[in-house]
Amino acid sequence: MLTQVGMLHRSRAAILMAALMGATAAFAADSPTAGRVLGYQDTETGTFHALAAVVPDAASPTTGTLHVTFNIKLVTAFPKGTLVNCSASLIGSSFSLTAGTGNSYQESGADSVAISGTTATCTVVIPYSWLVTPPGTGVTDSFSGSYGVSAAAGNASTGGMSRSTGSTLFTSTKIPANGTTSVYTVNVTL
Repeated sequence: MLTQVGMLHRSRAAILMAALMGATAAFAADSPTAGRVLGYQDTETGTFHALAAVVPDAASPTTGTLHVTFNIKLVTAFPKGTLVNCSASLIGSSFSLTAGTGNSYQESGADSVAISGTTATCTVVIPYSWLVTPPGTGVTDSFSGSYGVSAAAGNASTGGMSRSTGSTLFTSTKIPANGTTSVYTVNVTL
């Protein structure tokens, strides 16, 4: 057996559903729809309550460039023409711990140059475009880079030599501002 209060709540819910279904049908049947607001009317007070509109975030990417110059001192006796390979990697992430949303990105680039003396120079440029969580409470960002430099001469049948080195380039808890060019110089010995 339903109480009067329970019946009243059920009857309000039924009226609301009927009103919404009728409004939806009228909304779809009539054209043009400009100026119409979806909502419901409280039967006790007569007050109209508009349904809230949900507007998606206008996400625009954060762009930037990583520019790494490698100055390489060659002390290993590589034959002239051996290629020195330079590479850089970039990792960025931005998460909202409160909303449980975010993105993570990885970018990489490489350059090669032929040995012609006791030094070599490579340049790696990595442009990026990422959707980053707007700053706020519970937002955590990370931005890091690493590099590698290698050279190898010879082949499996004649023997050969190789050298490589690599390390962390940088780590940060902030992604650079939109449009930033991050410039690094790495001095290595092979």
